[in-house]
Amino acid sequence: MQKINKPRVLIVNDDGIHSPSLQKLAYSLSELASVYVFAPMTEQSGVGQAFTYLKPIEVKKLEGDYPYEFYGVLGTPSDCAKFAICHLGPFHLCFSGINLGENSGVASAYSGTVAGARESAYWGIPSIALSLQGVDLAMTDVAINFAKTVVSKKLYTQILKDSLWNVNFPKSHPKDFKGFKACSMCINMFKDFYASKGENLWQLEGEKSLENIPVDCDDYVLNQGFATITPIALDHTHYKSLDLMKEIIKGSL
Repeated sequence: MQKINKPRVLIVNDDGIHSPSLQKLAYSLSELASVYVFAPMTEQSGVGQAFTYLKPIEVKKLEGDYPYEFYGVLGTPSDCAKFAICHLGPFHLCFSGINLGENSGVASAYSGTVAGARESAYWGIPSIALSLQGVDLAMTDVAINFAKTVVSKKLYTQILKDSLWNVNFPKSHPKDFKGFKACSMCINMFKDFYASKGENLWQLEGEKSLENIPVDCDDYVLNQGFATITPIALDHTHYKSLDLMKEIIKGSL
């Protein structure tokens, strides 16, 4: 009998090792792939692309009857991805999530979930960030079915080099789910403010602004009940400004 080589799938997150959606995703994908989970020991939401290099990080294999390898990392999502790739890579695919809370629009710039996928993508691994708009688990199975389809149909081979997919699922009930749409990233900023919490103490509060946003961007489409798939570039160069910058240097610097 011919041996079937399963794809090697890395899973990271920013909600930590105790996230129920993390383990449900890992169990489900273990039917199709050799799965390796590296997750922070504590919640790391909003840490962005931060990683640890001024001190050692602790990495511990977690004991249990898991159909996948499960490691806890005392560090950030980027630490999880970087260590896994350096220590046990290469991988065919990386999923980051499933996060409880959306990471569409500018939230993707702050997100530890998206950062885990971005770190893997920088290493040349096709990577996908998965997030639920709601903090309940109603759409978890929809997100998992999407992930299983990506693996079984090898859709990850369609992720272009120097990019990642940022996927967000709406907070609707699965029976009301409208399907998927490809969207651009909304760049409307949050309505942030800092509330006083005592002497010299300030707490960041606010909400995402949905005013005057393009109807084809991820924040708008997500709130219409669709799952959004936004390809994110790893190259941050603003190419429209590049020629202008060359002229400025030529004429003034």
